[in-house]
Amino acid sequence: MTAQARLAKLIDEPELRDSALAQLCRDLITDQQRLHQRLERISRISDRYQADLRRSNEELATTNERLGAALREVRTLGGFIPICSCCKKVRNDGGYWDDVETYLAEHSDAVFSQGRCPDCATAAGASRQPPVAARDGEDPAEFERLERILAREEWNGHPLRDEYVRLSADYQKLGRRLYKISRISDGFQAQMKEFNLALGRVSRTDALTGLANRRALLECLDQYGADAVEGPGFAVAMIDVDNFKRINDSFGHAAGDSVLRSLAALLAATVHDGGLVGRWGGEEFLLVLDGKHAAKIADVCEMVRAETEAMQIASGGRSIRVTISIGIAVHDRALSFEDTLRDADRALYAAKACGRNRVISLDEL
Repeated sequence: MTAQARLAKLIDEPELRDSALAQLCRDLITDQQRLHQRLERISRISDRYQADLRRSNEELATTNERLGAALREVRTLGGFIPICSCCKKVRNDGGYWDDVETYLAEHSDAVFSQGRCPDCATAAGASRQPPVAARDGEDPAEFERLERILAREEWNGHPLRDEYVRLSADYQKLGRRLYKISRISDGFQAQMKEFNLALGRVSRTDALTGLANRRALLECLDQYGADAVEGPGFAVAMIDVDNFKRINDSFGHAAGDSVLRSLAALLAATVHDGGLVGRWGGEEFLLVLDGKHAAKIADVCEMVRAETEAMQIASGGRSIRVTISIGIAVHDRALSFEDTLRDADRALYAAKACGRNRVISLDEL
């Protein structure tokens, strides 16, 4: 007969049914059932978070392998070894599983459990009395109720006294477990938010240069286009590395990547508030300034062109000199941002046709 069945039988015995201790047992069983229901609900929520995290991890891993590797490491126990801190034997008692839950809730790195196994606790004379202060998740009121029951001499030897002590211990253990599961669930939720933010950043970032990618640039242009309906128009500069194919053919693709990264770093250092710079594709970059700063775009582009021409890019023990051509267009609120992009591309084509290494605005055509 299980402990629960034995208790139910005792409570229903005629001589015990109406006793105060029997009623206390019934009340505690009701509270325990409520905790079980909460634990089941939170466990289901935690399971959903785990499933969502697993899908997020897989998606991040395909987008960015390095970030994916880091996430896979977070998802493991990272070498957690459940050993007794006294005899160094591997623990296999019930408390070990509580330590694992605590570890999952509070840590993401490898640690050793700090508890003792039952044999060492017995040898050291560890007290088996209930703690005087409630731990996380435990009910202080239940501690007080249990102390009052144990202090009543008339209940010494009562058939339900030991059953209530056992039931109280199970109730407090369930409370601790509920607390830990809640912490784990909260941790999963926080990780999900963090992973979604990271995934958003990865999906809008060019892997080679670290600049905004085409998707992020289009989102920016769409927003600037909407803002320009009521305010001044934004400006776009289309930037292209001159003779980039020749650089790849002469120095290799690794050198070409170094050129793109160096130009990206220069552009990122040039554009601050009120603008965005990103890689449009291949050796083309896009610089966008909002309506407040649009008038400065010609000066900014000329500065970038001059600094690019003066750069010496080291690659494979050799120094590479490059130039860029830039086409500028200012947005007309009567047009779409796609029209402005085409105007900037026309100006860039003109800069290439005029000998490269120069800045041409659409107004000059």
